[in-house]
Amino acid sequence: SQIYVACQNGRVDQALSLGFLLCWIAGDLANFVGCYLTNQLPIQIVTAIFYVNMDIIMISQFVYYKLKNQKMTKCKVFQ
Repeated sequence: SQIYVACQNGRVDQALSLGFLLCWIAGDLANFVGCYLTNQLPIQIVTAIFYVNMDIIMISQFVYYKLKNQKMTKCKVFQ
């Protein structure tokens, strides 16, 4: 739902920090590695992969809207 709301308002770069997102993905990657190395149930591994993919989507959104909002700010300054 957070991904959808961010697409609607285009302000994900003001709601979250890149450092927070990087810590979040580091934790989810550690979870995935732990699940894989300890031979957890397949549903646990699939869930870990899902969380890593959602993190990648949120980081991609963050970067996209950060660049888009910077570009719009520069355009407003020159007008």
